[in-house]
Amino acid sequence: MKVPLQIARDKNRDTSLEFSTLRAEALSIVQELSGHVWTDYNLHDPGVTLLEQLCFALTDLAYKTDFPVNEILADEHGRISARHNVFFSKAEILNGGAVTVADFRKLLLDQIEHLGNVWIEPVLSKYTPGVSKGMYRVYVQPDDMLTKELETNRVAGEKLIATVRNCLMRNRNLGENFEEITILKAQHISIKASVIVDAQHPVKETLAYICNAIEEVVHPPVRFISESELLEAGYTTEEVYQGPLLTRGFIPDEDLRERKQQIDPSEMVKAISQVAGVIQVKYLHVSADGVNFSNRPVIIQPGYYPYVDITDGSNDIGIYSDQFEQHSRDAVFWNVFRKIREMRQRHYTAQERGLADHSLEAAYRNSSQYYSLQHFLPMIYGTGEEEISHRETPQRQAQAKQLKAYLLFFEQLLADYLAQLGNLSNLFSPDVKNIPATTYFSQPLYDVPHVSQLLKAFTESGQSWEAFKKDKSNEYITTLQRISEGDALYQQRKIRIFDHLLARFNIVAPRYPVNLYDMLYHPPDEKERINCELHWKAELLQQMPVLLRGKIQSFNYLQDPQATGAFSGYQQWLYRLLHIKRETTQPLTAVFDQEYLDMRVTGNWHPVPIARNLHINGEHIWFNDDITDDAAGTKKFYFGHQPVSLLKYGTDTTHYRIIEDEAKGHFIVLYKAPGQHTWHAVAKHFDRPAAVEALHHMIRHLQDISTASEGFYIVEHALLKPTLRMRSYGFRLLSYGKRALLEQRTMCSFDEREQLLKQLMETDWAQLAPADMYQQLIRDYYVHTQPSTLDADMEELAYAIGLIATGHYAAYPRLECYVDSGNGQALPDTFYKPSLTIVLPSWPARFQYAEFRKFTEDLIREQTPVYFKVSFRWLGIAEMRQFEGIYFPWLKALPDLYLQNIIPPQRLSMLDFLSKPKKP
Repeated sequence: MKVPLQIARDKNRDTSLEFSTLRAEALSIVQELSGHVWTDYNLHDPGVTLLEQLCFALTDLAYKTDFPVNEILADEHGRISARHNVFFSKAEILNGGAVTVADFRKLLLDQIEHLGNVWIEPVLSKYTPGVSKGMYRVYVQPDDMLTKELETNRVAGEKLIATVRNCLMRNRNLGENFEEITILKAQHISIKASVIVDAQHPVKETLAYICNAIEEVVHPPVRFISESELLEAGYTTEEVYQGPLLTRGFIPDEDLRERKQQIDPSEMVKAISQVAGVIQVKYLHVSADGVNFSNRPVIIQPGYYPYVDITDGSNDIGIYSDQFEQHSRDAVFWNVFRKIREMRQRHYTAQERGLADHSLEAAYRNSSQYYSLQHFLPMIYGTGEEEISHRETPQRQAQAKQLKAYLLFFEQLLADYLAQLGNLSNLFSPDVKNIPATTYFSQPLYDVPHVSQLLKAFTESGQSWEAFKKDKSNEYITTLQRISEGDALYQQRKIRIFDHLLARFNIVAPRYPVNLYDMLYHPPDEKERINCELHWKAELLQQMPVLLRGKIQSFNYLQDPQATGAFSGYQQWLYRLLHIKRETTQPLTAVFDQEYLDMRVTGNWHPVPIARNLHINGEHIWFNDDITDDAAGTKKFYFGHQPVSLLKYGTDTTHYRIIEDEAKGHFIVLYKAPGQHTWHAVAKHFDRPAAVEALHHMIRHLQDISTASEGFYIVEHALLKPTLRMRSYGFRLLSYGKRALLEQRTMCSFDEREQLLKQLMETDWAQLAPADMYQQLIRDYYVHTQPSTLDADMEELAYAIGLIATGHYAAYPRLECYVDSGNGQALPDTFYKPSLTIVLPSWPARFQYAEFRKFTEDLIREQTPVYFKVSFRWLGIAEMRQFEGIYFPWLKALPDLYLQNIIPPQRLSMLDFLSKPKKP
């Protein structure tokens, strides 16, 4: 078997960089290369001395490289920059958005005060599976204090519902909705019990634990637990930080029990029996009215939750020890009872994110510091601080300087190695705006004794030595940076680093959208060291926690998106991946309402364009000219009636040409798109530089139109559906050949339709006579039959109902459920299944490429949960304006639908739009 490669935690020191090993290997290489010339390799030999010093310097590099990586990354204050190294805390990167029902329950319990518990239950349909997917009902159980207040304060109940709804809407995911929020009322449960306890245990404490055990069964609390407690209980770090980010602690999943539908006395007996000091539970009876007690379970009424009040006089819990009844409800009992209750509820634990974090602290090692080896050479060499005596001959002084200059080549490599080591944080940092734009780091050799005499950049600068060293952009430093790596090499290396960092989060960011963006929208003839792709991936890395947390999060329809100026998390994530640089929620067509970006036709326009011909360098150039002479030199553009493809081709300088009209003293900017045969004059200027500037300005103008209108709208079909309580739901039964057998007589609510279906499917129609069956059905349904075929039709109908009731899901017979669309027609329930329609503009330059459109659709489908059906609509400018006139008023009216049951009038227009067949 192949042994997988692993990185050892405890690495052995590499002995190949020890001084003795380096010296021996270096001498063998020197002997091999120059043995016929150099024969003296003893210690007194100057060459051996230099060799030894270089080997010693290499051991210093190895020593510093062997520092723990956290010490290499630490700054002079002993802190490791999380931003530079893309180090996110556990809470930032492991906690995600609320996804499951348990996540939303935890979020509500954490963010809303005075909640005892909360349940979120999906709306289910037995005979139409999937039609209600994403719809939830919320049941809120207030704590004891708020329960008492709600019994007399109706406004407090409305405020609580609004608070719960706002919390859910802020964290709502795609295709999900929380329509019905119910505050449960307390259904008081009274208890009569007789318990025998051990006299060796404190009776008052035992009773307190018994009462808490009863409360634990009737309405168990939800606890907030610390991270250390969960880890000690066997949870992994990933399990602890799974789900939404909470502020009050961590809620264990086992505390999120299902909503109780009944209270069984046997469960109380079992819980009391496990209390230390309890010998026997002689009997335990419960009552829902405080009068009639029995050992049978109490059924919880709809809209209520079970509640037991130990202080209530209707409760009678007798405690016996040594055949005597103990009277133990005194101040000591109540003190112990409340203390146990507080400890059991655990509402006080705080999230540990606020504690001091020492994981990004380490001892500071100045890894970049380089100490010149020339300090260690013998004084006679004249390379140290002492220099060579001024009494020596000029030749001897020159030889000393030559040796110093010769050693600079080696020392620059040594110093740059340490600079690379000390800038490890900058190497990985996505903060490209605030760090040096390089991946090969270097540093000047100012530590070399008297190096100023050897640096041409200094001797020719005219600066003092101190001023030269303080100048971070002197010729010496800039030359080092220039020769280390060019723009292309820097971009290649930095992009590979960013790809590695993104891979840590299991993200592969395809380059195609940003490369196309750079090709179409980058200013012509402008080169940047930090290119578009680097900026894009740097932003992805810096915003990773926020983006990942909201990948499938939808918008809060209780707020006007145009007023808040915020996109949904799902939309932000897709915008980042597609490199759509949109910062406003204004309409996509608003760009054409802004004068400085208006594509207007100005000047005199003629039905037949004015054709002109100029003879330039032996070439006849025909072009259409709509620009008057008095408009020459202005900053206006005269594109005429160009098609929308102007935004695609007008950003490419190859589709332009500048010619000189010597007769009129003009330089004319011409434009011709592929497929056109005649040039079109778009600007006139009096000199060539002005014409070139106008050309670049026109391209920037067209690019701004495209970038400002890139984006898309998301229509969630679930938000077009009537609320569950509206009488808008119906169904029909189709037989073979799509013949209608049975149809609902009137529309009803969702629950009423479910009840009708249940009654229809659970009735044994085959046991009834055809006439009796017909009489029962016509009360609620239209039965499509004739007197002459009644018997056969009823038999077929009974057979079809029986098949569907047993789970038959073939094409026919078919149960077809529908929803009233508001215009006298009905849409099938399947239209509202988890579905999205993405509406995109077809005019921006990138969006005019068929390959980019396909890439966009594939990417959106890939990043959308698989159970969604995603449709796409690509609209032109006029169609988009029409759609925006429906879309934004519909969004604004959504609160009326869910808060006041008022169907927005724009809903019908939106349904008509979505129902239209797509244009090819």
